[in-house]
Amino acid sequence: MSNTLLQIEDLKVRFKTEDGYVSTVNGVTFDMQEGETLAIVGESGSGKSVTSLALMGILPPNGEVYEGELTFKDKNLRKISKKEYRSLRGNEMSMIFQEPMTALNPVFTIGYQLRETLILHNKMTKVDAQKKGIEMLELVGIPDAEKVMGRFPHQLSGGMRQRVMIAMALSCNPKLLIADEPTTALDVTIQAQILTLMRNLKEKGKTSILMITHDLGVVAEVADRVIVMYAGEVVEQAPVYELFENPIHPYTRGLMASIPKIHDVVDELYSIEGTVPNPAQMPSGCKFHPRCPFADAECLRIHPELEFVSEFHAKRCIKV
Repeated sequence: MSNTLLQIEDLKVRFKTEDGYVSTVNGVTFDMQEGETLAIVGESGSGKSVTSLALMGILPPNGEVYEGELTFKDKNLRKISKKEYRSLRGNEMSMIFQEPMTALNPVFTIGYQLRETLILHNKMTKVDAQKKGIEMLELVGIPDAEKVMGRFPHQLSGGMRQRVMIAMALSCNPKLLIADEPTTALDVTIQAQILTLMRNLKEKGKTSILMITHDLGVVAEVADRVIVMYAGEVVEQAPVYELFENPIHPYTRGLMASIPKIHDVVDELYSIEGTVPNPAQMPSGCKFHPRCPFADAECLRIHPELEFVSEFHAKRCIKV
């Protein structure tokens, strides 16, 4: 399609360990349209963040994309130079990282880091970058923005650092914004403010947003489509309303069942038994079968393919 911004085809990522290579993303495929918000959900260890780091070209030194295609605006990201990738990052593609304390440089002020982004990518003067930096901090709800520009990351709370990261990511009006748990450290008032800000960015600038989150409430509020990942694979994908109304995969059903209901009085919340498998010791057949209430001998033997049950709704399960 002419308005397709991003295409990921059969993405596979592995990490080199003392015991050899371990694959953490196994054949992930999806695309994004201009102005679309796509949410990726799943437990920790499902491969959500690794997928985003692979897309940004910033995997750790022991990690590599060893199969698959990454195409952004008709550019094959696996074939462009490091210089071209650097020009895309921050300008065309931007990311809000999950850990703001490690993402911000502790030896430079907030102002220096914001100005550096704007001067590098928007070719601004130092004076204009200072004004724009203050404006962006105010936009994400930081009081005394001018004073905060002169502070170091350790002088700010976790929530304030997260808002600084969001301001930096939004400052260059990127075409693709990857948001890895963008509202985790924020109180509900600021969370609502940030989500509104991201929505406005999407509507006015046609920015596409790839949202990685555990919060299904956030997904329901902002996403157009949802991808559910488990053990490095996409196990279900659908438009957001269809997924909430008709979850098919047993894992997706388990995630939905774990959402607290305001009118339900229960002794304890539902949780899916067990944990996400170790990437170095993946189960045979369906990766979810050790935790699945519907699993039988066939599930131990057959690795299901992702198949579409309707035009936009796909699932990876042979039992449902």
